[in-house]
Amino acid sequence: MPELSILILFFAVGVAMLVAEIFIPSHGILSVVGLGFLIAAVVKTFSYGGREAGIIAVFACLIFVPAFAFVAIKFWHRTPIGRRIAPPNPTLTTDDTSIPVEELSRLVGQTGRCETPLRPVGICEFNGKRVSCITEFGMIEAGVTVEAVGISGANLAVQEKKS
Repeated sequence: MPELSILILFFAVGVAMLVAEIFIPSHGILSVVGLGFLIAAVVKTFSYGGREAGIIAVFACLIFVPAFAFVAIKFWHRTPIGRRIAPPNPTLTTDDTSIPVEELSRLVGQTGRCETPLRPVGICEFNGKRVSCITEFGMIEAGVTVEAVGISGANLAVQEKKS
């Protein structure tokens, strides 16, 4: 087999092993074998093609391997194996979060009093009911009158009541 065919075969097998690692869960064995074939291909390039061809092969591998690693990491989670290992986050509904959104939305616009300091999360009392609240900005000390201005996540968003 001519030298050029051996070099092409080594490079092709090395690249194929690295690509297969994305789709076949081998715990890194295919990557090690692929990198071994690429190293063997570079060594053979030095012996068959001379110093200049070997240096070009080294630089090509130095560009290809990190680029491949970047692409593999960027797109691995979209492969069938990646989706099975790390499924996408579920979309939560109001039933899933157990946040009484209707109850909190009725409090928007009402005034209450801070039971604990809001730094930025704490407890406020609205109409005799204790509610987890968050400040829109800054901190609010305990005992201050606040106004509910919206809902932020699982908390009622409040701001200090202007007198």
